[in-house]
Amino acid sequence: MSHRDTLQALADARPRSLDPSAPPDPALIMAQPRPEALTRPARRPVRRLVLAGALPAVALAAAGALLLDTASEPGTPQVQPAVSSPAPAGAPADAGGLLLVAAAHSESAPAAAGRYWVVRAEHGEGTRRAQDERWLAAAPGLPSAAYVREAGGSWTSRPMAGHTAANNFLLAGKPRSARDLAALPSTPAALEEKLLAWYADTGATEGRDAFLFHSGTALVLDLPVSPQVRAAAYRMLAALPGVTSLGRVTDQLGRPGVAVTITRQGDFGTAQTRLIVDRTTGRALAQESWVADRPASWTAVLAARWSDAGLPEASALR
Repeated sequence: MSHRDTLQALADARPRSLDPSAPPDPALIMAQPRPEALTRPARRPVRRLVLAGALPAVALAAAGALLLDTASEPGTPQVQPAVSSPAPAGAPADAGGLLLVAAAHSESAPAAAGRYWVVRAEHGEGTRRAQDERWLAAAPGLPSAAYVREAGGSWTSRPMAGHTAANNFLLAGKPRSARDLAALPSTPAALEEKLLAWYADTGATEGRDAFLFHSGTALVLDLPVSPQVRAAAYRMLAALPGVTSLGRVTDQLGRPGVAVTITRQGDFGTAQTRLIVDRTTGRALAQESWVADRPASWTAVLAARWSDAGLPEASALR
C-alpha cells in the first residue's frame, strides 16, 4: 500500500471527537518556525491515535522500560516495574545527564518478542482526549487492529486494513517493517548515521537536529526496539545540541517525571516538543507539544508489551 493510503486509513480511524469543530487557532500554526517548521501531519503526537508504530502519524516508539510481557492477558497491558534502584537525590539536572541515566536504566530491561506489539496510550488536543490500544502485527500474515475509547465511553474497534508487519511502524518519516526495527544499530553513532540516511531519503524540511530529536523520541517512547537500541537512542539524544532540561514536571496524566525539550521561536511565542521520562526507571512517559506556554497536543503512553495472543474483542478490553 502507498504512504497516502496509510495516512488515509489513519484519518478514517481517528475518533471523530478529536476533529476540530472550529477553524484552527492561528497561534498554533504561526508559532511553528519557517522554513524549519515541522510541517508534516505525522509529527503531531495526537495523530498516533490508531496506527501504532504504523500510526503513520507519528513515530511509534518503544516505551523506555515498558513491560515486554508475552504472558499477559489480552487487553491488560502492564507497566514494567523499575529495573534498577531509584535515582539518587543528586541525579543530574542537565538534559544530557538525565538522558544518560535513562539509557543505563533502559539497557538493563529484559529483551522480549512476540506476534503483536500492543500499545495503549492516551492522546489529547486542547480539551479533547481519547485512549487507543493498538495491536500491531510483527509477524507476517497477521492482521492488525486498533481500539478506541473516548472519555466515559466503551472500547470500539477501528479497521486497520493494509497494515502489516511490513509497514506497521513509523520512524524517520516513513512506515517501517518489524524487520527494519530489529536491524537498527545499537550504538549511538551508528544509529544516528542510519537515521540521517533516512533523513536524506525523506526530503524533510525540518533541521537535522530536530529530525534526530523526533526520531529518537519515537524510539524511546513506544516503538518495539531492543533495550540496546533504546539505550542508544537515549545516548544519541543526550549528545544533540539544543536539547535542554525543564527539570521535574508532571505529564498530562499527572505522572511525575523529568522533561527534556527542543524549543523553536515562532510568530506567537515559543513552540516546544517535550519528552517526559520517569527519572527512577528511565521509562519514557509522554511526548507533548507546547505553544506559548500551553500544551497544544500530547501522547501519554500507558503501557506497551509483546503478546502472542490473538486479536481481542473490543468488549474484552478493560
